Amino acid sequence: MILKLSQRNFGLDILRAISIWLVLLQHGKILNIDGLKGLTLGGIGVEIFFVLSGFLIGQIIIRNLQKSNTIKCIVNFWIRRWFRILPLYYLMLLFKFTIIDSSIGSNILYYIFFLQNNFYGIEYYEVTWSLVIEEWFYIIIPIFLFLTLKLSRKKNNVVIILFILFILFENIIRLIYVKKFNVPYSGVNGNVIFRMDALFYGVLLAYIKINFQNIFIKLSSLPIFIFSLICFITYIYFIITFSKLELGINGYIIPRTIGFTIFPLIIAFILPFFDSKSSFFQNSIPRKIYYKFITYTSLLTYSIYLVHPLIFEQLINKKLFKMVPEISFILATTLTYMISYILFKFFEAPILKYRNKKFSDRVT
Repeated sequence: MILKLSQRNFGLDILRAISIWLVLLQHGKILNIDGLKGLTLGGIGVEIFFVLSGFLIGQIIIRNLQKSNTIKCIVNFWIRRWFRILPLYYLMLLFKFTIIDSSIGSNILYYIFFLQNNFYGIEYYEVTWSLVIEEWFYIIIPIFLFLTLKLSRKKNNVVIILFILFILFENIIRLIYVKKFNVPYSGVNGNVIFRMDALFYGVLLAYIKINFQNIFIKLSSLPIFIFSLICFITYIYFIITFSKLELGINGYIIPRTIGFTIFPLIIAFILPFFDSKSSFFQNSIPRKIYYKFITYTSLLTYSIYLVHPLIFEQLINKKLFKMVPEISFILATTLTYMISYILFKFFEAPILKYRNKKFSDRVT
């Protein structure tokens, strides 16, 4: 479904826009915080994406499964997600392989089947690491919810307990894995098996919104938002501090284990305020042009995410542009927005229109 601008949740659009701009600033080499290794600015943006994706996708699949907990519902969900994710991903992958760099050869198959994180490496098209995690999440989450709703007989408290047990289990196996093999931060960050909890927090939040509305309203209160924001800043300071110590971020167990669940949990507590206070944010934007910029940025987030590294590596890393990085960043970002808009309007939107015509988001 492609929502009209007036139908979109502006609070969540702000979160998307913040997320993608953190990624752009990181990859544009414009704003790098000394000591913020491992969890980079772009990494912060991706963590927000993870929780937000879990929250939005969770609402779709939960509502459908609660009405019709069937295999047909799961298959329909997969088809709709593949129509959204795969066409542009494969188009950009094809462009990279045929026009920019074909040196990867037959190993491109790892990228085609979303296996690069765990079995090959992400250096060829680095930003795809997060898409790999999300794509496998899209496969796993409807099956998990299908079984959870069956086992719990749709008892809400039991569902919440099963969610918590899954998150605890993931933390335990991540701790065992890191301690046994002394895995560095980067070795955990992109590992599909050990990052599902970040998205599951979003799904858990979606379940609370749908089935425990009073709790969700309390979570969206200003005091909880402010407290969560303080925790958010504190955690980033915590990572910077660990990075500056003699052993670095890889010398300590917390950032490589429980840290991967603490940060998305904090984001999950921030998110309800943005979701529930859409009109507050909309009225706080002083000019209509800013409102439209944020909304269109949110709408183009996926294409911007895939397009920008191909543009940035061609412009920002050139010797001519290194002399004035700010100008190269502005040029590269402007070009990224232009190409992303064209791709969305003439490639993504027609595909999504066809998807919505053939595969309804409501299965009976």
